[in-house]
Amino acid sequence: MAKPSEAILEELLERVKGLEHQAEIMKTVLIVKEPTSIPAAEAFEGLRKVVLASNRERRSHVTQLVQMAVAVARASSVEDLAQRVDEWLAQAGIVRVMEPPDAVEPEKYFNAESGGLDGPLEIVEPAYVDEQFGQLIKAGLARRRVEPLPDAGPAPVPAG
Repeated sequence: MAKPSEAILEELLERVKGLEHQAEIMKTVLIVKEPTSIPAAEAFEGLRKVVLASNRERRSHVTQLVQMAVAVARASSVEDLAQRVDEWLAQAGIVRVMEPPDAVEPEKYFNAESGGLDGPLEIVEPAYVDEQFGQLIKAGLARRRVEPLPDAGPAPVPAG
């Protein structure tokens, strides 16, 4: 009895996946066994670049931590530190968002506290966004202000 064509296709797909996996293993073995081959040289060059970039990133991060430690030690007030933090954020390309740029989707930038359902949005804490990539780094905190109901005037006096 012949297999249905769907089952044959699935079996062929599994075999192709297995062959692709084996080809990747063989490529890895060749890179390790023959370090002078072109694929090995390309792989090692890529790895070298990643390691160098990682070292530069770590050095930059450590430098920022040292700058922060020095600023804290030298600061005479919180305002001094706040000004330095603003400078560091600007250097890193981080933007402090005090109101949602897209008024339709404030939840993209802000987590909401409980409050009114329809009142205007009040920002409690700013959101922080990586300006270069447009990526949210830290969500802000917001709440809806409870608006008082419009005054309907004095209550009618019952006739009587």
